This record gives sequence, structure tokens and C-alpha cells, in this order.
Amino acid sequence: MSDDGGGPLKWLEGQGLALFDLGSWVDWIGGWGVSRALFLSTLFIGEYFVLAHLIPSLPLFTFGWLIGTAPLWVPIALWYAFWIVWVWYIQSLYLSGRDPLLLEMKMPRDITKSPRAMELAFSLFSISSGETTFIHRGWKGQVRPFFSFEIASLGGQVHFYVWCWRSYKSEVEAAIYGQYPEVELFEVEDYASKFQFDPEKYQGFATEWRLETYQHDVSNGSMNVNAYQPKSYVDYELDKDPKEEFKVDPLSTVLEFIGNIEPQEQIWVQLVIRKCGKKNILFTYDEDHEWIHTVEHEVEKIRTKASVLDKSVAEEIGVDPTERQPQPRATWKQQEQMKAMQRHLGKYPFEFGGRALYFTEGHLHGPTYTGMRWLWKPMGNPHYMSHIRPRRWSCDFDYPWQDWHDIRWNNQIRRALDAYRRRLFFHSPWIIPTNILTNETLATLWHPPSRTSATPGIQRIPATKASAPSNLPT
Repeated sequence: MSDDGGGPLKWLEGQGLALFDLGSWVDWIGGWGVSRALFLSTLFIGEYFVLAHLIPSLPLFTFGWLIGTAPLWVPIALWYAFWIVWVWYIQSLYLSGRDPLLLEMKMPRDITKSPRAMELAFSLFSISSGETTFIHRGWKGQVRPFFSFEIASLGGQVHFYVWCWRSYKSEVEAAIYGQYPEVELFEVEDYASKFQFDPEKYQGFATEWRLETYQHDVSNGSMNVNAYQPKSYVDYELDKDPKEEFKVDPLSTVLEFIGNIEPQEQIWVQLVIRKCGKKNILFTYDEDHEWIHTVEHEVEKIRTKASVLDKSVAEEIGVDPTERQPQPRATWKQQEQMKAMQRHLGKYPFEFGGRALYFTEGHLHGPTYTGMRWLWKPMGNPHYMSHIRPRRWSCDFDYPWQDWHDIRWNNQIRRALDAYRRRLFFHSPWIIPTNILTNETLATLWHPPSRTSATPGIQRIPATKASAPSNLPT
């Protein structure tokens, strides 16, 4: 179908809508702020009413078909519903018995170690205890521990926090003190739990982050984005421990941004992680093994593409595709992709979920919440690897007809605040799609900043701790 005059048909072709491709139409409608579920439901109901007009007995036939096949689908539906409710109940019961705590990290004036030290500390959080057998997972509701690493700017004062279960406090202290003996960890009151959101007093903005890329279509299976990690401190050569004046720490940009807010504003950043482990409650299906195979598969695809000359390229340069083709060399992009993925194969993979909340008394400041959405842009590698992109919550409202009097907006803020307080990504009531990051990437996103980061909002300990000399007189 074409229209040489450049009319409506030509426009439809440009939008990919000339042929009735349901997926293209759903994406196009969704781009105008209309819910996909609403569009598909309206389409189904409309088609059903058209068929009911053409077939007068269609409603009676539908009802009879449902009753007649009930012995087949009712037991399956009841069993599925029972299992979902049971897992929700038993895991909620187990999680309710955990005693969470929040540790604040106080930094000294001088931290000379690179983020490699934090990478080693993160490796100690690769814990899978509690999920030994399907009895532990399916009957007792046990889950492997998860941890939340947070950065909160409260009126411009930047704080570093670690949230965990009290039973794992010693593991957290050992991991951090083992690499950063000069820092101090204090148990503090949970700032998120004591905050009360009142739409009459506060306005809020919430977002979550996902791994995405510009260059590949993940939906068509052309790549698995979890295999392509964002930039890490290694890409900024911080693994070589340069002198302080030569360090380029991407986290410094993040801290400077969230520390440069007004006294009535707050920005909370949350990174929730757990070890890649058993994905299924009944079967021993290890997600870390799947991730390793995925990375190896992506590397092999790049190697194959780099070793075979594409047919269209061969024709363009005048090579007969039927004859033996020259073996091209991998491009710089392909070499960097393979090198980065193979380097991360030697790291510990974690399931990762990130979110952020922004509150202010008064009106939202557009540049502030826009900057918060794209907080991790310094770690972005979107054109040939991946970047951490904002999604969900307040990012879903672009058109005025999507919300009326901010009813949905404020409801989303309350829901995001509840998920933030619970530190949940992996369990009910907040099971949210996550990605896989290695401890190298996590150490780039969260580590004690050195004095290269001169953000005024970071309060540092005046003196560095040191042990007493061993030769003191008794």
C-alpha cells in the first residue's frame, strides 16, 4: 500500500500502521497516553458486540460453553489461584518475622581506595541461605536475604544508608569494615518510615530504573539486555588507583546533583539487590547459571557476526556473496562489547532493582525531577551496551487526560512510597521486573566517595580512626 501524493496512507506507512498489525497499533495508541489494557479491552468488547449482533444466540452459546468446559478449566484456575495466594501468604509471614534495621555510613575526610574495594565488599552479599530445598521455599516461605543500599539527600544533606535484616548486621559490618575500616556505621531511625506524605503539604515524583539500550530490539529476542552492563569504574580507569587529582568518579556527579537541592526538598535513592539464585519455588532452577549462558551466547553471536561478511555489505563493496568471502575483523565496538561481557563473567551477578523518590513542599521543580530520572546517565553506555533508564510510577503520565485532579498521580506516589519503605522488588505485594548487575557495576553506583567528591552536603568524620600503638606502657 502506498500513496505517492504523500497523503494519509503515506503517513500510515511511516507510522508502521498501513497494514493492520495489532502490535503496531497498540504501541501507537499507548504513545498517546491511552492504556493498552483499555484499548485491547475496548477492541475485544466492540468485536464481541458486533458478533452478538450478527449471531443472536452468541451470549447464550458463550455461557453454555463456559459451563460445559468448567470441569476442565475451573480446577486449573482454582489451583493456580490457590498457589499464588499461598506463596503470597507464606512469604509474607516469613518476611514479617524479620527484624529490619537501617545503618548510616559516616565517611572520614580521606578515602583513598578505589571502588574496587566496594566491589569486593559487595561480593560478600552474594548469599543464598534460606532456600535450600523446596520445603524451605514452598512450605516455610523462606527467601534469600536482600539488601538495600541507599543515598538520601534531606534538604541537601547527603546520607549513605544500608538496610538489612538484623540477623545479617554482622555480615554487613564485616563486608564494609573489612575494606573501609575508617568509616563508621550507626543504626538510625528509618527516614522513609517516619515520613508522612500529605498531598496538601508535599508534592512528589517517583521513578524506577531499568536496563535498556538504544541499538537493539529486546522484544524480538535479538539480544538479552542483562548481558550488556552499563559503564563501570573500570571504564573510568579507577581500577588503576590514580592520584586524587586525576580521579574521574561518575558518582561525584550524582552526589553533586542530589546535594544541590533546596532545604524543603528531599531525594531518596534506593538500590535493592539479592544474589541471583533459584527462580522457581519447586524446582532448583538457578538464575545465575542462566545469566552465564546468556552472556556466553551474546559473546558468541558477536564473534559470529564479526567473522562473517554480511550479504548486503558484500554486495555493496562488490564481492560475490556466492564465492568465498573475506574474513573481516571485529570492529572496535564489537571488541569492547566482548571484552566487557567476558570481564563481567568473572564477577558475582545480583538481581537489581532501583527506584527514587523526590518530595518538596510547594511545587515540583522540573529540572530537579528530570535530573533525578536520569541520575545514572554518567554510567550510561546506550549505543553499544546499555544504560539505566527511568520507567514506571510518575513517568507514565504525559497527557492531561491520563489523570484528573492528580488522583492517579498521588496514588502512585503512595504506592511507590510503600514499596520504598518495604524495600521490595522480589516479593509480594511488590513483585517488579528487575535486571542483573554484577558487583563491579554495583560498586560504581554505590561506594564511599573519596575527597575527589567535594559535595558540601556530605558530612565527614573530622578524624580518621586508628588503633592504639602496641608498645604503650602498661
